[in-house]
Amino acid sequence: MSNHYHLLVETPDANLSKGMRQLNGVFTQSMNRKHHRVGHLFQGRYKAILVDKETYLLELCRYIVLNPVRAKMVDSPDEWLWSSWHCMLGNIDLPDWLSTDALLRLFAANRSEAIQFYIAFVKNGVGKRVWDELQHQIFLGDDAFCRQASGNAGGSGR
Repeated sequence: MSNHYHLLVETPDANLSKGMRQLNGVFTQSMNRKHHRVGHLFQGRYKAILVDKETYLLELCRYIVLNPVRAKMVDSPDEWLWSSWHCMLGNIDLPDWLSTDALLRLFAANRSEAIQFYIAFVKNGVGKRVWDELQHQIFLGDDAFCRQASGNAGGSGR
């Protein structure tokens, strides 16, 4: 995307803000040095959304790889080089920090079958809107998930 990116991360240690500060800070400094610029690289600060893995993980993954298609930057995720799409399909080597096995196992035990089911799943998602289900601007899950997440965070729930 031209002014933002989507990143799906699992943070079992509740250290997202520290990680995002490191990621955005180091990347911005590197790009500014390379292009002889100063200041912010991305529009606004990061926005974190807590996702119910059981019901919305796959939809969110699909949303992310289809975002450049929805933005009419490309006609297919195959044309977008800056996502995990080609790593998921096994077209390019995985960077050390990217894990695809857990997601593919949600489609099938056999990797090549899982990839085919993943491709079909993503392509069937063109036009679907995952953000309609977003609650309180920070939760993607049902009411019970939102209440539990709010309680864990010290919030009031719904």
